[in-house]
Amino acid sequence: MALTLTFGKFGGVTFGGGYAIIALLEDDLVRRKGWLTQEELLNIITIGESTPGPIAVNTATFVGYRLAGILGGVVATVALVFPAWLVIVIVSGFYLEFRENTWVAAALAGIRVAAIVLIVRAFFRMGQGVPRNVANLVAGTVAFVSVALFNLNALWFVIGGLLFGVAWYGVRPRLTGRETP
Repeated sequence: MALTLTFGKFGGVTFGGGYAIIALLEDDLVRRKGWLTQEELLNIITIGESTPGPIAVNTATFVGYRLAGILGGVVATVALVFPAWLVIVIVSGFYLEFRENTWVAAALAGIRVAAIVLIVRAFFRMGQGVPRNVANLVAGTVAFVSVALFNLNALWFVIGGLLFGVAWYGVRPRLTGRETP
């Protein structure tokens, strides 16, 4: 029941795409409820981003699975998706009448700004769990500049990040006999 209410709430109030939910997940699941650690949530979000499909849905599925097995994954996913589905069904019936309405356009513009704030907040909070070292700074900067300025496909950087992580944090310490902070 707790998963249903938690992810139903997220599904009902999350605007701005899947990344906007990250701040809510971190605040509720890590800080308030203590269901996950910061590192566990960061790992789940990384997996959610790396697998096909929307990050919010993937993350809900992985969190639900982590907390309550297969049934938890199904419950969290359905609870997250249901409110948005219901809103879409209702709004689609009125869309043609309201699409030109200045009040509706203004409300959506405000929601977009709020979503950006949530995403930036999540970026800084989740970044606290990433080791601060030169290798991560260089890799993150190269990936960000490549995607943001040169419009390169982010998928290649997710794959590159995976390979970087395995090489830098898995293979390198074994070859050198040193742990990486």
